[in-house]
Amino acid sequence: MTTTKPQKIDPKQVRQFLADAQKKTVAARKNLAIDEETAYQTAYQAMLKASLALMLSHGQRPRVQLGHHIAIIEFAQKHLDKSHAAFFALFDRMRRKRNEAFYDIAIIGGVEAEDAVEAVEKYVQIIGSDIRKRFP
Repeated sequence: MTTTKPQKIDPKQVRQFLADAQKKTVAARKNLAIDEETAYQTAYQAMLKASLALMLSHGQRPRVQLGHHIAIIEFAQKHLDKSHAAFFALFDRMRRKRNEAFYDIAIIGGVEAEDAVEAVEKYVQIIGSDIRKRFP
């Protein structure tokens, strides 16, 4: 079974997902001073929203099924320049760590949260630049 399905491209929807990713990135940065776990999880959400914006901008959306977060990340990895590969290793670790923190016990430290927020800030800029080239 495929993990994505076609969807008509709606530039307004793409821009809304990107704007939401940008807001979540700002919220993640602000949360670093309050709660590292919240900052980390919010950074993860920003990464997903930005990746979804990219996916939607290509006329695809994930199927709602087990593992759809992985499908979203893999789609973005396939459609962005290979020079961004380090982001995807971090995002996969974030996905696993977020699941541990949500469903079990996992400690997310300040340095780990800061690294995640910094990476997501850069990533959202890269996605935004890619989308703006195609949807000025």
